[in-house]
Amino acid sequence: MRLEPDLELAELPWPILAFVEDHLANDDRSSDAELAAHFMANGLTRAQAIDALRFRQAYQDAFFLTHETPIRCGARCRRA
Repeated sequence: MRLEPDLELAELPWPILAFVEDHLANDDRSSDAELAAHFMANGLTRAQAIDALRFRQAYQDAFFLTHETPIRCGARCRRA
């Protein structure tokens, strides 16, 4: 799957984007619906939450440099 950066998500305030990326990388127990609801309860719109879930597989079991993540850089992201 080829991912493109998501400019709307990348422009979220840093604490919210960090929250989203942390959950994408570390929450392997919640369903997509549960994770989307969690994102919406913490400030994302429904559309943003659904967009964020497109990146879930890319974040699983991976470590990225802070500003080189799939949401910010798409397929050009660099793993730590």
